[in-house]
Amino acid sequence: MKIEPVTAWSLLTGVIFLLAALGRGPLRRWPVSMPAIFLLMGAAIGPWGLGLLDFKLIKHVKVVESVTEVAVLISLLTAGLQLKPQWHHYLRAPIPLASVTMIVTIAGVAIVGTTLLDLPLGAAILLGAVLAPTDPVLASDVQVKDHQDTDRLRYALTGEAGLNDGAAFPFIMLGLGLLGHHQLGEYGWRWITVDLLWATTAGLGIGWASGYSVSRVAVWIKRQTNSPAACEEALTLGLIGLSYGAALFLHAYGFLAVFAAGVAMRRYADRQSDDEKPDKLMHTVTEVNDQFGHIIEVAVVVLVGALATSYWTMASDWWIAMLVFFLFRPIGVLLALAFKDIRISQKILISLFGIRGIGSLYYLSYAISHGLEAPIANRLAGIVLTTITLSIMIHSNVASLMMRRYSEEKDAKTTAATS
Repeated sequence: MKIEPVTAWSLLTGVIFLLAALGRGPLRRWPVSMPAIFLLMGAAIGPWGLGLLDFKLIKHVKVVESVTEVAVLISLLTAGLQLKPQWHHYLRAPIPLASVTMIVTIAGVAIVGTTLLDLPLGAAILLGAVLAPTDPVLASDVQVKDHQDTDRLRYALTGEAGLNDGAAFPFIMLGLGLLGHHQLGEYGWRWITVDLLWATTAGLGIGWASGYSVSRVAVWIKRQTNSPAACEEALTLGLIGLSYGAALFLHAYGFLAVFAAGVAMRRYADRQSDDEKPDKLMHTVTEVNDQFGHIIEVAVVVLVGALATSYWTMASDWWIAMLVFFLFRPIGVLLALAFKDIRISQKILISLFGIRGIGSLYYLSYAISHGLEAPIANRLAGIVLTTITLSIMIHSNVASLMMRRYSEEKDAKTTAATS
């Protein structure tokens, strides 16, 4: 019996989102992670399977860019809202990880790209910048659970994922500039002053101002009406739109702005007196944001599965992903945290949990939509989608098991210390 496409899509959508709901409850302890299952489902409905989702990255680049952009924005705000905003926590791990580890990864990939893959220098740097950021969308198992969670391992990974999705942008622009698709200025002066210094600091400043301002308005409404319910759900989209739009208007990095807005909102809420703390407001905003993010995460991972079968270079490119996972990132993490008061076991875990995913796909789409030539775009697409696929299959499965063991050992030590 022939099944009509509408019927097939309805059934598939129902199954996918029912699994997404169960994956946060009864199926959470399955040996195979939910992102890995969604990835395989995407491959099954892609060109190699049922052919229901035949996406071509270059042909549909604007769609892919827009969907992944929204997914990253929502996850960045969630990460910012969940982090306890204390500067010594950021200086201990997230900032060194988002800078040193990223630079080491970009440099390592660029060297491999120019020497072993015969890529132009600009394309090699671009590839490194695309693969360097860790993913705030797919890393839920290793992120802080709420703003009271100050576990060093979770805090470091959450803060790094929030910062490095924006911190990669200067190197994306550098790669595009070396390929002739962006103005770097004489001797790179424009790249240094505008793309590196201004866009980064302005993005953080705009985001902080947006988050602080929106928080003040929300608390004022609570004081006036004693019922902020009317604005709770709208705050998520409003804060993302305000901070992101203002940053883009002023030629700053919107990803950093949205993350900083979440951190600023959390800091403002925590500094209110007990009777004025907007706990219900913050809880609702975080929950709404988390639900939005989870739905889009599922959709994008299915899309990645379909795209990966269109650019299947696993047999030839798997080793590049292994270098990123098990050589460049561990070296970068150990250098970044060399003089930090963090146990060596935690440093090793941090080095192993650098999942790549939706952020990398966004940056690749951004580069393609800004003029990257088709031959280079196709070559990079194969490497990036191979890396994302392997990262989801390896990191998402291993991370849940290792974090479960880490939490059990930590709880056992805490119990032993208090008894």
